[in-house]
Amino acid sequence: MNFRQLEYFVAVAEELSFTRAAKRLFVSQATLSQQVRALEREVGVELLERDSRHVRLTGSGAVFLDEARSILTHVQDALVRTRAADNGPEGELRVGYVKGYERTDLTEMLFDFHERYPGVRLSFLCENVAELYDALRAEEVDLVINLLYDGANLGEIQYQVLRHYPLLAVVPASSPLTWKGTISMADLAPYPLVDIHKGSGDYGEGEVISRNLAETGAEVRVSYVSEDVETSILAVASGMGYALLPGYFTSSFYPDSKVMALPIRGKEQEMTVCCAWLARRKNELLDVFLDEFLRVEE
Repeated sequence: MNFRQLEYFVAVAEELSFTRAAKRLFVSQATLSQQVRALEREVGVELLERDSRHVRLTGSGAVFLDEARSILTHVQDALVRTRAADNGPEGELRVGYVKGYERTDLTEMLFDFHERYPGVRLSFLCENVAELYDALRAEEVDLVINLLYDGANLGEIQYQVLRHYPLLAVVPASSPLTWKGTISMADLAPYPLVDIHKGSGDYGEGEVISRNLAETGAEVRVSYVSEDVETSILAVASGMGYALLPGYFTSSFYPDSKVMALPIRGKEQEMTVCCAWLARRKNELLDVFLDEFLRVEE
């Protein structure tokens, strides 16, 4: 049993909804459900009754809710008193992240960092791939969580691979392709592409995307060029074509979003996410984040 599990349980118990609790805590419903189940196994009783439409507290759950709130209050008070005695290092850590990656465990990494070092000011930059690497080189941020297309093009930028994601085709829910389940790039040939603006930086982004699109075996017709992934989804939902997006973004689609993300054969680990920084950047807080809080998939 840990502090986070208690926090998750209290949120679900107060909201009586895993969806609303997940939004409140900025975590995925899957993570929330797994942690609550783990808590129930450790406690040894069912705390929540669930069905497809409702969440209710059991009698044991109502008792445990009062105790969990009390524990959380005591822990928070202890943290406040402890931090007042020694707030630890101060300063600023400037974090850049690629659009859409806020839907991942990035929030948990930053939460853990801020909880441990409340005296450190966090600031954020959410941008597309090239703009993030440009900002890093200009020392406008200390680190970026970004897509890695070609490490050889990064020059003085150092990086640590965090995780590989699939490349998926996002299509309108009414598309005939949805019946296939898994598709090939060639299946996309008859349909127009909703593209995303790519910066001018030479980070290998254009080459990798062009290589993938060449596998359709046809000339690609671009129906729209968006500035971000959210706008791309809107364009796809409007029936303007398909978009190619990494799995970290598409995993959080809602059932009624009017689009579907389809796996593409051979692209199961096409998209690589890394943490990148400049070796010349002298910020001890950067070293602390990299050493203690960066989560790397085994």
